[in-house]
Amino acid sequence: MLQHFKGIHITALKTCVPSQVVSNAFFEELLSPKEIKIFEKTVGIKNRRWATDNITALDLGFEAANSLLKEHDVASSEVECLIFLSQTPDYKIPFSSNILQAKLNLPQNVLCLDINAGCAGFVQGLGTAFSIAQTIKGKVLFIVAETLSKILSHKDRGTSMLFGDGAAAMLIERSTDDVSETYFQYFSDGNNADAIMIPDGGCRNVVTSHSFEIEKDDKNNQKNRLQLAMDGARVLDFTLREVAPSILQILKQANLDKEQIGAFLLHQSNQFIIKQIAAQLGVEAQKFPINIDQFGNTSGVSIPLLIQSQAENNNELDKLILSGYGSGLNWANGIISLKQTKIYPQIEL
Repeated sequence: MLQHFKGIHITALKTCVPSQVVSNAFFEELLSPKEIKIFEKTVGIKNRRWATDNITALDLGFEAANSLLKEHDVASSEVECLIFLSQTPDYKIPFSSNILQAKLNLPQNVLCLDINAGCAGFVQGLGTAFSIAQTIKGKVLFIVAETLSKILSHKDRGTSMLFGDGAAAMLIERSTDDVSETYFQYFSDGNNADAIMIPDGGCRNVVTSHSFEIEKDDKNNQKNRLQLAMDGARVLDFTLREVAPSILQILKQANLDKEQIGAFLLHQSNQFIIKQIAAQLGVEAQKFPINIDQFGNTSGVSIPLLIQSQAENNNELDKLILSGYGSGLNWANGIISLKQTKIYPQIEL
């Protein structure tokens, strides 16, 4: 699926991360010092932010959005749609955007929408926000937030060191004097949905006493059926097979050459993967910024955090490729300009 927009843009963006920094030293009982060095060299993660027990994804999202509305001087009546995207909501029922509508003092005549999506979620949610912004006079407030640390087993080498927490909020709107063009492209492979999964806790496999039993694999990784499980080899194969060709496809559809792209902002999954995709595309590594060393893999939040990092480095944010890929298995790409986007300083909670 391909979407094409004219005159829609992100007007402002704000990110929020937990104040708690978790270094690789936390995992010394799980990996040897030599293994940790190899992990840092290949995956690229040195630190990640984890929310404390009393802070949820909704809390991080609220802080980002509330701060954004105040700093950008937006009246609540200007917001006509609120989208909250997360895999770690406060509750199954009610949905989080409904709660955030009240916490943010938004009017009652606002569309509240939750999206459950993973590492491709930022691009998917942004496309949804652009679609709605195209049909209304007001603004769309799009929040993406995750606290993946709360669904990990600290005895699982395949997941525990990879993921971090964070949130981002942005305003999307239509402008009559905006001539910029934006493209979004989406893919899904539900045949491999079990490559990244929490087996129990839904209506297919309800929670039972068995859900809490610790299971061990042949590498002595330990987790229960309410914690995240990932087939790393299958995810790696999928990413290296699908992402680069899909980026070339959206460039062709937008009638652009890869040389015209200012930067490729990829989901911060793994430093090795990002460098491999750059090599597959034949694009110099300098056009693929990386900040996974600071935040880990924050799922759908990783691209907004990368945008924030680029803004802090005073890099030009025009003609960008966005690419997210992961659970689903889903992958999604975008071509966007952020020249008109006000990017506010990051905050901590």
